[in-house]
Amino acid sequence: MTDILIKHPFTTAHLSKFYYAPETINITNEDIFQLDRELTMYEQVFINPDIEKSLIGKNELLASFAISKAENSQLTLKEARDVYELVTTHPDYNFISQKLQTKTNLTQKDYDQLEFFNIVRSFRLLNQQNESVFKLLSTEFILTLHQQLTQGLDIFKDYLPAFTVYKSGKWRDNDAIRVDSYTPAPFVEIPAGVVELIDYVKTHQTPLDIALFHGGLYALHPFNNGNKRVCRILEHLLLRGIGINPKNLYSTSYYYHLEKERYYKHLLYSLEKYNLNHLTSFILESIALSIISVLKTSIEVKRKEFLDIHEVSESTRSVINPLIKRNEAQFKHLLKNSKGKVARQTLVTYLQRAVNQGVLTRREEGKRVFYHINTPITEWEILKKWINRLRPKLPYIPDDILLA
Repeated sequence: MTDILIKHPFTTAHLSKFYYAPETINITNEDIFQLDRELTMYEQVFINPDIEKSLIGKNELLASFAISKAENSQLTLKEARDVYELVTTHPDYNFISQKLQTKTNLTQKDYDQLEFFNIVRSFRLLNQQNESVFKLLSTEFILTLHQQLTQGLDIFKDYLPAFTVYKSGKWRDNDAIRVDSYTPAPFVEIPAGVVELIDYVKTHQTPLDIALFHGGLYALHPFNNGNKRVCRILEHLLLRGIGINPKNLYSTSYYYHLEKERYYKHLLYSLEKYNLNHLTSFILESIALSIISVLKTSIEVKRKEFLDIHEVSESTRSVINPLIKRNEAQFKHLLKNSKGKVARQTLVTYLQRAVNQGVLTRREEGKRVFYHINTPITEWEILKKWINRLRPKLPYIPDDILLA
């Protein structure tokens, strides 16, 4: 049996305890670069400007929403959209100040809204930055990012119970922080550790090394509060800095949100075992599947447009909508989804009407009956190719991608 090479990428006291085994990480840098190159080619050929603009806007909203959810925000997606509109139209509006002037007590909802406001505003500004993040990256840049993300939040210490102050834009100055059973680096080691991580990622510019940077920074836990926000935004910027996701069509943070339990499991395993393989493998998985999700979303948009063009009635639309998100569905799945909406015979009538109109195709396999939106989508073959390429390398692919 060949010996597995164990690497210790960092040398600073606390960080030097962490190791990884690159040969055991199934997704490679080349896998990521190849998928991203193919996505760029696909985007140039198949995605029209309206869909692309929609994808970029949707990603900015969902990525920011996901980052806020990592901090246990109770904000709903509808509420997040309202705040997002506020940021895009009035980026300097201080709604907390307005509340305080009326002597209104601040609530958890106010906190969640300000937290999200800060994330969206910071995320938008940094995504629009033309200068290379590798030139900008420094301890001052990271401190400023934390300050922007947490601006004004410490006022809530007077209004919310069990509130952990941020000390906005300052390194952690105590050793009281714990992440489950993991004890982060002593606070006196933080400045030197951050400098090493910055030097490392500037000289190791690959997806794997950016994942290691993310893991190392979180292991340091450089801030009293808000570490996940900083790590995720830096990861996003660094990936774009090496040419991954140049149009900002997707974000790993939203995948982390969708797979929240698995994200935390891999994160905690890496911290508690000082083994960065767990987190880096998950991060590379998330990049690969986030790239694939762009294709999936584009396919869904084209299926929806097909139904719009054929002016499918609202009643029929209500029972065949699941077919927008999946390539094919059994009758029993559509029946289950329509339960409480229409009777079984009514569903049969709607489906047959859609088949007669050429909107759906019907396929029988023994006693099973399948339905499919009757529009050819070239990208579906690309999606299948990508999934088949990754399947041997990934322990897990979400059903919503497999069934797309």
